[in-house]
Amino acid sequence: MKNIVFDIGNVLLEFRPKDFLKGLGFDKDINTRLYHLIFLSEEWKELDRGVIDYDIAYNIFSTKAPELKTEIRTVLDRWHETLTPIYENVKLLKDLKEYGYNIYYLSNFHKDAYEKMYHKYDFLRIGNGGVISYQVNTLKPDHHIYATLLSKYDLNPTETLFIDDSYENVEEAQKIGFQGILFTSCNELRNSLQQML
Repeated sequence: MKNIVFDIGNVLLEFRPKDFLKGLGFDKDINTRLYHLIFLSEEWKELDRGVIDYDIAYNIFSTKAPELKTEIRTVLDRWHETLTPIYENVKLLKDLKEYGYNIYYLSNFHKDAYEKMYHKYDFLRIGNGGVISYQVNTLKPDHHIYATLLSKYDLNPTETLFIDDSYENVEEAQKIGFQGILFTSCNELRNSLQQML
């Protein structure tokens, strides 16, 4: 094994939108509505694909729920605050890099949020590269995004390990020939890596 590919959301950075919404001080009913309106929407996926921006998303959400315009703007402006490092996995990534493994990233992520995180956290800058969904207008588990990573860096999938918190994403990677680990906890991940590497 030469290459380790990390998902970012809920593998390297916590993403807990319900907890984020609770911290904004809105009442429970509004939080529930915002969660479904924004985080479970097709527009959220379109942001990940990079085919719309926050202004377009805001206009769509505001049309669907005009009485929540202020709250929608607050969420879109601040949701990235919920993205905080999973320090055990960050340390693991850095250890793997020091051991000589090539580190890559493969993640579904909005352009603006990813750029904020990239500049904020050094561990997103120490890898050998990566493919983020907005860059290729495609989301995991679509085959194309995995193939793009392999071709961009001339990687052999049989020499490449992919770590993700989504079963579907890991399953698709394995179909292409990657080794795969479904992330469930930091301890389990470390144990799995010790057995595989």
